[in-house]
Amino acid sequence: MPAIKCGLWPPGCYLQGTFISRNTLIGKGAIGGLLGGTATRYADFDYNVDVFLSTGDFNKVGAKLEASLKCDGNWSAGAPPEAEQKEACVTGIAPGRTDSPSQWKFDGDTKFDLWSTAPKAPDIAVGDQVATGLFTPVLKFTLPGYSQLVSADGEQGEVRFDSAAYNGRAKLGSVFPDATPALRYDRSDTSDPSAPVEPYLGVAAVADHVGDALENPGSTYPTKADKSLPGGDSLRPMHRLAKAAGAYELDRANENTRQKDRTCTSAGMPGKPGPDDAFDCDEFPMASTYEGAARAQFEGTEYTNAFSVRYVDRIENQEAGRRLNAWYDNDRILNHDPFILVIGD
Repeated sequence: MPAIKCGLWPPGCYLQGTFISRNTLIGKGAIGGLLGGTATRYADFDYNVDVFLSTGDFNKVGAKLEASLKCDGNWSAGAPPEAEQKEACVTGIAPGRTDSPSQWKFDGDTKFDLWSTAPKAPDIAVGDQVATGLFTPVLKFTLPGYSQLVSADGEQGEVRFDSAAYNGRAKLGSVFPDATPALRYDRSDTSDPSAPVEPYLGVAAVADHVGDALENPGSTYPTKADKSLPGGDSLRPMHRLAKAAGAYELDRANENTRQKDRTCTSAGMPGKPGPDDAFDCDEFPMASTYEGAARAQFEGTEYTNAFSVRYVDRIENQEAGRRLNAWYDNDRILNHDPFILVIGD
């Protein structure tokens, strides 16, 4: 940021000072409402101004630097009609800091928080009451002898607030939705029944199934010409189907499971276990996605057999399901939200 003054004599504009800093904003999404309440969702931010250089008019007595976080909020479609625009995203009790540039150089840290207040307590009947906020960190300089504030805006980010009544961990919360969420399973994550404290439960069998389905879908059952499955790339994500979100979602998720079961018991199903084998029939995409086994019944025949089933170790299949459901809650993956599975070695 330069400090420039212009005059008639000598004519021209001249540099009167320079301020250079590197500014870092770290946002933290919240699990739960503000102070345990049922209305206000929030997110906290740590902000650091790392001052490299401050010269000239920036060091005069009376020079000030104010750091703030502005937010433009909007309610998503489906929000209750009582939702007020001004409550979608507002500054909370940590509005930032105003200090001299020299004090910022000595201590460059401050905090922000953003709040979003929903008009109703979480309830399946009123939906997720989603609000989004576009936030921007702003530095404003007040310099003696300058008639206007000099400001510099940082990069814009996005925060999403929700009141999802079906979230098993906390009905209120916030996340940063700029990236497609991803859950990772590793092929090397095998169970260890002889672990010293308690048996370790892995997910290797499910990772093998999902990895094969994404890398070589033509080799999977049921067979389908030119078979291609979503869920491994942010350009072709899956979408969560939260069966607790409503009657339609419950029916579709249950139909995914029924279609999977019919396929697993069909005459052509390979690798059927014996009566004493501890295997489950695993499906991908999962029954908790809109891309699940019954997709063709809801979206058209082009999706017939656009899934994969395989008999896998029962313990690892159930552990993979527990991890998935916990991740849905912890990362606040809402109904219809896109996400992917990443398969590691």
